[in-house]
Amino acid sequence: MSRGRRLTETDRLSIAKERAQGVVAADLAQRYGVSLKTIYNAVNHALDRQNANGSRPIVIGLRVSRRELAAFDAALARHGITSRTDALRHLVLAADEILEPDHALTEALSARAADISRIGNNINQVARRLNEARLKGQPLSYTAESHGHIREFAGLILDLTDRLQALLLKRRADLALKVTKAWAPLVPDRLKRG
Repeated sequence: MSRGRRLTETDRLSIAKERAQGVVAADLAQRYGVSLKTIYNAVNHALDRQNANGSRPIVIGLRVSRRELAAFDAALARHGITSRTDALRHLVLAADEILEPDHALTEALSARAADISRIGNNINQVARRLNEARLKGQPLSYTAESHGHIREFAGLILDLTDRLQALLLKRRADLALKVTKAWAPLVPDRLKRG
């Protein structure tokens, strides 16, 4: 191995390509007549060059059904976006914001779950008293007051359902805004104004 051998830019790129294909560094060092360190430096140099040029060397594969692809294309068409690749790239770049957990929704759901549990326990107590009375042959103690409690519980359940629906609709709207923001650079000017 000659100590004075200098690699050309073409050599460095070839080495990086071969290393990416799995060629052993020691074999490359022997073939090019350089040290292992020089081979690793060549690979790093090529990677640095790719990054500096904004190169995107990694390919992500994705399989979808025809229906899923048609839905995605329809969403792109609504935004006036013609490139699936650009649309996906912008979603990947915005993933940190789009996939951010919604702590407010999580807390609200936890609070609602506790309310539903409490209401369910109360309804179970009323049902248990009615079943005990029936089994003992006693008159059912389902009074107007009991009926009022059941109606109150039903009202609370409906209220909770409405609140949950409002929270989920807000979350969906927030996500739609984040996606629209991510795709904004791809939307034609004629659609941005209208």
